[in-house]
Amino acid sequence: MTAAFAALAVGATFFAPSLRAQTQGSQTSSGTEQPAATAPQAAQPVVLLLDGLGVYVESDYIGVSALTRPLALQGFKTRTDSHLMVKTKGIVPDVIIGHSMGGETALRYATELARAGYKPPMVITIDAAPAPPACTVPRCMNIAGPGFARVRGARNISAWDAGARFRNHAQLPTHPAVQELILKETGDWMAQWKASQPKLARMGPKPGRPSAAAEPTPPPTPAPATPKMWTMPSWSVPGWSVPSWPGAGQGG
Repeated sequence: MTAAFAALAVGATFFAPSLRAQTQGSQTSSGTEQPAATAPQAAQPVVLLLDGLGVYVESDYIGVSALTRPLALQGFKTRTDSHLMVKTKGIVPDVIIGHSMGGETALRYATELARAGYKPPMVITIDAAPAPPACTVPRCMNIAGPGFARVRGARNISAWDAGARFRNHAQLPTHPAVQELILKETGDWMAQWKASQPKLARMGPKPGRPSAAAEPTPPPTPAPATPKMWTMPSWSVPGWSVPSWPGAGQGG
């Protein structure tokens, strides 16, 4: 029996450290979260504003340049120029708005862009003159006063019927009724453009869910309780002792 008790004591000494090592190993293992990414933003839509003959400066009260600020509030980036397009030749706008000879230039330039393989811009003209070509892009609107030609292929609207009665050719671009028609059209275009853009949501793992790229971390295995050593029996045997245990005497 002395040999049996000694073997149990030695086994308990080696068994407990191995359990601690297993428990520590399970606590330190963890998955790594993948960095989150965001969808790229699309470029800001551009409106090209082309004024007619004699208007060569940007102004808040002359020509289509007066639409710069309200268009910016809708979310557009604006570029202004005359019908000669000295400053803007070669740009690729999403919308072109032209008055008088600027309207004729808008129609011709939109056709050039479409034939070159670019996405056709939306075109809005006011009293396109002197001899406007047909509109060849899918979305086109022409606002005309008395005496000015209708544009083939465009949705033609009478400026007088829209509320700009008794306004001459030069006054039409700044008339509130005409500007309301234009801003309604550009506002609808911007709403459709925003709806077509991808959501700028995070592409990383959702909160509360593990990342698909990371392996799930298994829960730590609870360590089993260390078995208790046998206690000395409550009975005694005459002449029996455990000499290998310091201080141990006769049982009981």
